[in-house]
Formats: sequence, structure tokens, C-alpha cells
Amino acid sequence: MRYSTFEVLWFVLAYPASLLLAVAVGYLFAEVYYRRRQRIWKPSGIESALITVFGLLLSFTLLSSNNSLKERTGLIHQTSDAIAELYRESQLLPAPERAAVQQFLLQLLQLELNEHRPRRPHDPAHIRRLERLDHQFWQQLSAAGRTSPARADRVRRLLPAFNKLDSNTFRLHYSYREGTPYSILSLLFVSSWAIGILVGFTNSAQETRHYFVPILFVVISVLTIQSIRDLDNPELGFIRPDYGNLQDLQRIISRSQPPALQP
Repeated sequence: MRYSTFEVLWFVLAYPASLLLAVAVGYLFAEVYYRRRQRIWKPSGIESALITVFGLLLSFTLLSSNNSLKERTGLIHQTSDAIAELYRESQLLPAPERAAVQQFLLQLLQLELNEHRPRRPHDPAHIRRLERLDHQFWQQLSAAGRTSPARADRVRRLLPAFNKLDSNTFRLHYSYREGTPYSILSLLFVSSWAIGILVGFTNSAQETRHYFVPILFVVISVLTIQSIRDLDNPELGFIRPDYGNLQDLQRIISRSQPPALQP
């Protein structure tokens, strides 16, 4: 899920300010309609229920975003397993096929690790580069398989591992497009503003005003929604999947790569 500059500024600056404004509106409402008129406000109990509903909405959304992070991490490990399987299968092939597989894997790993460097925005052309690399490698394998029945058998032995790698790679990239729907985020924003007004009102309508609880509400709400945003946007956020598995594979395969075939 990609974020524009406007959305980044909204989450970092505008939303916290709007939440503080909502609390201030609640304070102002209680000041004008209760304190100045010396009216007494008595809690009905529904206020706690509304705050509980908002807390449940936050927790469920945070859990959903965290599950997306776990799914991406799982796909990274599955991709690494598929790369390792294809690499091991290639070690049983003659030198030309073995070198072609190793070169393909190194180019694939380089593309993947370059794309997912920290603080790097998503590049839409990356999928097209992956498709082009897959097509070139497949053309090379299929051409080799047509030269003789023996080579065709060797190429067919690579197909299961190659198909698994291709599938996991693209599933990983499509998972980066998944995130909390905008309708749920909108519900979170509206709910937090409404609860902010309620928190400001209930703390101002009391005989003695309190400021600690509203400030704590603002801080917790902002940090939780920022965490949801981070989980939804692993390319620019602070919470990112671990690509150490792919980096280790790149180092292992590079050590056995012939110098003349380095990409």
C-alpha cells in the first residue's frame, strides 16, 4: 500500500492536531453549556461503553495489520526456501545449466533486495523487471531443453522448484499492496474524533478539571494509528519484514558463482 506526501503529512501532523482539537471542542462545549450555566452533568455509563467500542476497533485493526506483517514475513521465508531448493537442484546439473540457474538467482536476489531497502518507495516498474527476468530465464531453459532429450529431462527436473519460486515471489509483492481498507481507516478517524470530544467534555464537566486523561488518550490513539500505518506500509514505515534470509542466500550463492557470470 503506497502513501503520498499528503497522507504522510496527515498521519504525522494533521491527525494529531485534529485529535487535540476534538478534545478542545469537548472542553469548550462543557464550559459553555455546563460550567458557565452551573449545570451539573451526571455520567450515564454509556461513555465507558463508547470508549470500549473504540478500543476494540483499534485493537482489531492493529491485529489485522500485524497479521499482514506475519504473512509477508512468511512469504519471504517461502521465497527463500524456493530459491534454496532451486539452487540445490541446479548443483546436480552440468556446468552450463548450473551457471545459468545461479546467474538467474543472483539477479533475482539483487532485484528483490534493492527493491526492499529501508526507506525506499515502492517502484511500480519492479514487477515488470521481475517478469522480464523470469521470461528470459524460461526462454533459456526451454531452448536448452529442446536441444536433446537428456537436457530436456534435466530442465524438467527444475520446473517444480522454479514454479514455486515464481509463485512465492509474486505473492510477496502483491501482499505489499494489501492493507487496512480506507473505509476502516475513516471509521477510526471519525471514532477517535468523537471519543476525543467525549473525553474532553467529560473531563471539563467535572467539578475539578483533569488534563492527564485527555493527553493520555491523544498519545495512545496517535501511536496506535501510526503503528497500524507502519504495518500497512512496510516500505516507508519503521516496522518492516526481515530480509536477512534472502541476504544470506545471496551471499552463499555469490561465493559459488563463477567470476565470468557475475551480473
